[in-house]
Amino acid sequence: MKLIAHRGFKTKFIKENTMEAFRLAIEKGFLGIECDVRKTKDGQLVVCHDAFIDRTSDGHGLLSHYTYRELLRYNFGSSKTPSKIPLLKDVMREIKGIKLIELKTRIDLVEIEKYIDDNTIFISFDTSYMVELKKKYPSYRFAALNYVINSGNPYNLDAICLLDIIMTDKLKSYFLSKKKTIFIYGLGKSPRYKSDNIFYITDYIF
Repeated sequence: MKLIAHRGFKTKFIKENTMEAFRLAIEKGFLGIECDVRKTKDGQLVVCHDAFIDRTSDGHGLLSHYTYRELLRYNFGSSKTPSKIPLLKDVMREIKGIKLIELKTRIDLVEIEKYIDDNTIFISFDTSYMVELKKKYPSYRFAALNYVINSGNPYNLDAICLLDIIMTDKLKSYFLSKKKTIFIYGLGKSPRYKSDNIFYITDYIF
């Protein structure tokens, strides 16, 4: 199966969306990683899932209220494997596999253009934003997250991310016929829908 590590490969001591988790995912044989991007108070693009840093670090409050330098005070890893919040550009530069980058906020891709390669795919629940970026940057890859096309294909996007629970043979055939890369998420410990020609965003090795 084609596996993408959801926020990296996590363990008891290696935490989500850290460089350690991303490196371990590649070591474990994952084809790439999924990560989440937010913007700091001073406009730096950092990798973190939540709007607040309370769950993922030993700090408190809204991430957007901190500068990047201020965020470096906090541990986003564990006591055994401490880790600083990663800059998106560092993740993009180091990880050579697929990088599925979920944009939690609108960003300027100009800031990271030199790190974008053929394995970089930007995703968002804001489909209109993905369409907007695709028009502006037609050579880059963008995906709709949890978007099901019932008829026609009005959006010139490159990939689709769908919940495992709604995936069917008909949907798979449709999107593959449109030359869309398919990613499945929300799997739990075992995917409900199994196929060799789609990607699985997962916390597990199946």
